[in-house]
Amino acid sequence: MPANSGADFPANTIDRAENIQVDCYVRSGVPAPVAETINALTERLQQLCDHGPISDFQVSQWPSEHHGVTKTDEMRPTRDELVAEFEQWAEQHDYTLEPAFRRDEVPSSPLGLGSNETHERVRVPFIAVALYEADTETGLDTEALRGVVPYTEGSDTVEDRTYTVQEWLSALETKECEKSPYSQHDQAAALEGRP
Repeated sequence: MPANSGADFPANTIDRAENIQVDCYVRSGVPAPVAETINALTERLQQLCDHGPISDFQVSQWPSEHHGVTKTDEMRPTRDELVAEFEQWAEQHDYTLEPAFRRDEVPSSPLGLGSNETHERVRVPFIAVALYEADTETGLDTEALRGVVPYTEGSDTVEDRTYTVQEWLSALETKECEKSPYSQHDQAAALEGRP
């Protein structure tokens, strides 16, 4: 199923909601080509915020795996808390966050020394977006999670389909172009100076 025709694809969520806030999470310390791709995606987010359906967006680095002790860190959720919220959304909509997000068991000691205890590590994608809608009915400063990208849709009858941030942005940009009062022909004519 194409990304822009999914019944619940998060781009469609924006059509049914107001005051969409996009939180974009990126990994730190990525190779230069990945950083360029992330920068291009965040520029597209900025364009959609300036001229489209997104009311606001912010780009943040993924929280560290271990909760910090600074005052600013106390206000932010941990990586585990954030991913748990995303997993809850996915489960409610019969999606999964794998393979982009994954929980792995790793030994406590990298050399296998000491106890055989393991701990869980959450692997996150290079870039992910979370869509929130402000709760305007109650007047409280709360937001409801409306979508997470990337995510995977699957069923017993069809092959699993993973939706990426790139596809989500393309679907949203396409919807915005369709809403434009000018056709592509009119836009091309205006650029060429033709009536």
